[in-house]
Amino acid sequence: MAISSRSFGLTAWTVADIHHALNWRTTPGLHNRESWGPLPQYNRDTQSYIDHCRALRGALKFRLLQWVTTEGEIMLSQSQRMDAASAHARAHARATTERRAKLTASRPTHQSAAATGAAKARAALHAARQAQAGY
Repeated sequence: MAISSRSFGLTAWTVADIHHALNWRTTPGLHNRESWGPLPQYNRDTQSYIDHCRALRGALKFRLLQWVTTEGEIMLSQSQRMDAASAHARAHARATTERRAKLTASRPTHQSAAATGAAKARAALHAARQAQAGY
């Protein structure tokens, strides 16, 4: 068990990630259940303490090995997947913002005929007032 948890720790798995791996399957199992059942419990009447330790070690090792690929690589942990998804979402939002900024910058400014006509009328009125005042 120590060797298995150590190798998970070397791949930046946290204690919470190992706890999650011991409680949840990588894919839904029998009857589409995503969580594991309870770990083996010690029963003084039917087994020795050594047998219980062996059974518990086997169950923990089995559950952790479900998070190892066939090539022997440890899968990304829950927190690593959440970090990757968050980074992807931030990159997507940043790209969308940049794309919108480029579209806005490349789009010609549109002035309606009423706005340009009103601006011309204001300029003509201002010029007439200046001429009348003698400037």
